[in-house]
Amino acid sequence: MSAATHLALVRRPPDALGRTPVDVTEVRTPALDPGDALLAPLTVGVCGTDWQILRGLRDDPSPVLGHEGVAHVVEPGDTGLPTGSLVTVNPTHPDDPAFLLGHNLPGLWAERTRIPAGAVRAGLVVPVPDGADHPRVAALAEPLASVLYGLRIALHTLRPATLVVWGDGIVGRLAREAWTREIPGVETLLVGRGNDAVDPHDEDLPQRLAGLPSPVAAVIATPRTGTREALSALDRHVRGALLVDVHAGLPSGAMPLAGRDIDVAALRAANCGGVPWPPEIFTFDRPAGPLLLFGHRGVARDHLRQAVDLLLATRAEPLGRHALTHESDLKSAAGLINSVLTSTGRHFDGRRVLKAAIRVGERP
Repeated sequence: MSAATHLALVRRPPDALGRTPVDVTEVRTPALDPGDALLAPLTVGVCGTDWQILRGLRDDPSPVLGHEGVAHVVEPGDTGLPTGSLVTVNPTHPDDPAFLLGHNLPGLWAERTRIPAGAVRAGLVVPVPDGADHPRVAALAEPLASVLYGLRIALHTLRPATLVVWGDGIVGRLAREAWTREIPGVETLLVGRGNDAVDPHDEDLPQRLAGLPSPVAAVIATPRTGTREALSALDRHVRGALLVDVHAGLPSGAMPLAGRDIDVAALRAANCGGVPWPPEIFTFDRPAGPLLLFGHRGVARDHLRQAVDLLLATRAEPLGRHALTHESDLKSAAGLINSVLTSTGRHFDGRRVLKAAIRVGERP
């Protein structure tokens, strides 16, 4: 790396299947406008949304992905932080859709990342304590923050007797851990493909859902393609009050729920970055009991700080200890990503990839 260039994981043009593998490429370090900050990522994560983009399931145009991670400050711009400070970046601007880090502008899978002045002034560069660049902390803080955002909204509404987590990927597993720590004794049901989960097509699942103690809270943390199926099944089979955190994205448009057509994608977007508070929760009558729906996009800086503190505070019994399955440096990350991307499963080195952390650089 020179003062003018740095290394990054850059997406190739789409192949015949729409996939965009990555290469480690030397790229020009961006010039800064007044107020911009320049960060040097230390440890970054690969999340489910990144896989969807790489597989061509989303049309996010950024050539460099990465919206989870911890960096140190190279040029502080208007952050007010000293050079060398440890920070994370809130990837979603609550008011400006033009800023979505690693989606529509270059993200953290690089030795240098520019944060525009507008995002800096909005407080999206968040200082974090020493130790936050640990792979488990850096890679899990943003998804855990999103889980905590949903948990806070849910507990604002009711205290469930049962928790259903639909989706056993990284968000689903973090949600199960966070909710059961917050609500000791809550009965849980994990729906997914793992050995410790109930398969979504298990013939006994409808009966199990119908017999759950009420009130029931559910977190839907499936891939985007599975959200509607999960929500429909919960609506059909759960008896009593049902509160659903539609954590996963889904296609826009109405879907049949509670005896009517509901545009769940529109409802999901009503809460963004911690705003508004009290949150928007939508209630629908149904014969089996009320259906309360909410979703959320992005997180607030307080959610990120809480997540980092929680991950740092649980080292004796680390939260998310089973979720971080792979670690690599920047150069070997391309091999991991491309191998998973071009295979039929989501395995690397003989293990299922839940969360991968990439060591990009060292703190000076």
